[in-house]
Amino acid sequence: MGEEKVLKIVQSGENEQVEFKKSTGQLKEAVISACSFANKSGGTIFFGIKDDGTIIGQTVTDDTLKNVANTIKLNTEPRLFPTVETQLIDSKTCIQVTVEESPLKPHTAYGRPYIRVGASNQQIDQANYQYLIEKRLNGYGFDYQIVPEATIKHIDPDTVQSFMEAANINRALGESIYQPIDQILTKLGLIIEGKLTRAAILLFGNQPGYFFDGHYEVRCGAFADDTSYDEFTSNQQYSGNLFKIFEAAYTFVLDRLQRFYKKANPTAESQWEINPMVIREAIVNMLVHRDYRQGVNSTIEVRPSFIRFYNPAHLFHPIITIENLKKLHPSKPGNKLIAKTFFWAGLMETWGSGTLKITQTMEQAGLLSPSFNFEGDMFELKLFREHS
Repeated sequence: MGEEKVLKIVQSGENEQVEFKKSTGQLKEAVISACSFANKSGGTIFFGIKDDGTIIGQTVTDDTLKNVANTIKLNTEPRLFPTVETQLIDSKTCIQVTVEESPLKPHTAYGRPYIRVGASNQQIDQANYQYLIEKRLNGYGFDYQIVPEATIKHIDPDTVQSFMEAANINRALGESIYQPIDQILTKLGLIIEGKLTRAAILLFGNQPGYFFDGHYEVRCGAFADDTSYDEFTSNQQYSGNLFKIFEAAYTFVLDRLQRFYKKANPTAESQWEINPMVIREAIVNMLVHRDYRQGVNSTIEVRPSFIRFYNPAHLFHPIITIENLKKLHPSKPGNKLIAKTFFWAGLMETWGSGTLKITQTMEQAGLLSPSFNFEGDMFELKLFREHS
C-alpha cells in the first residue's frame, strides 16, 4: 500500500477497521484489536501513531516485527497470522499490521472473544459466541470466502471436465460434462452469489498463484538417509490447481516405492511395499485439511525408513485430537468445500475414516503403525517402510 494512500487512511482517524497505537508498548491491547478485527470484517493496526492521529513513528527492527507477529499468534486462538510490515507514513517509520476477516471465527485473545464495534473492541456475549462456534463447526471456513476479482476465465476447463468424468464414474453424480462451467461450479457450491470462491480457484484455477501466494504448493523430496537434508535424489515443487498438485505428488511418491513380483507367478499383479490407497489418502488429507492462511509449503519427504507428510493445519480441538485419529471419529475438514469436491472425485472416502483406514491398512500389511503429530500449528504423518 502506497504512503499516500496510507496517509489518507490515517487522516480519517480510528474506525471499525483502523486502530492506532503509540508504540509496541501497547502490544497487549493490539492483540485484542487483532482478535476484534478478525471476528468482524478485518482491519489494520498502526504502531507509531497517537490516538488523536498524530504520527510520531517508532524504532523498528526485524526483531520488532517478529515479536509483534509472534505475540499476536501465540495469544489468539485459533491462532491469527497477520501481515506485519514496516510502513513509511508522513516520512516517519511506523508498523502496519493487517488482519483479514477470519474464516475460523470466533477467535479469542488471552482467552476472551472480542469483536470490533465502531472504533472500540467489545467482548462477544455468550449467545453470539456459541453461534459463531456452531457456524465454524458446520463448515464455514477459508475456502468459502469469495475472490471478488476472479472470473470464469481464471478456471481451467480441462480440470473441470476431468473432475466431472471422475465424479460421474466414482460417485454417480449424474451431471452432463457439457454444462457451462459456471453452472457446474454453482451446483458444487463453489460459486456463491455469482462470485468464485477460494475453493473454486484452488481446485480448478488455471493460475491459482495469481490469487494466492505460492505457499499452497507442495514440495516433494527423496532423500538419501533418514535425517539429512543435504543429500537428495530428487527435489520438486508442484504448483497448479489442487487436482494437478495431487496427481503430481501422488506419482512422485509411487515412483519411489518398491514393487514386488512373485517368481512363481510372473503374470500376477505386483504388490507395493505400501498400498497406493494409503499414499492417496495421505496426500488428500494434506490438501483438504491444510491451513491455507499460513505462508508455509506442505512437504512430502521420501526417506529410506519412512515417508513424511508435513503441512500447516488446524486440529479443531477438542473434537479432533491426535489420540482419536486412529479410531473412527467425526470429520471436521479445515476446508469443507475442498473436501466435498475431492469426495465427489472419488479421491476421498467417507469423512472421518481416512486416518483410520491408513492405520488399519498399514497394520494389516505387517508394517509399523503410522505416527501422527501436531505441534506448532503443523501436522505430521509418518508412514514407516519397516515391518513390525
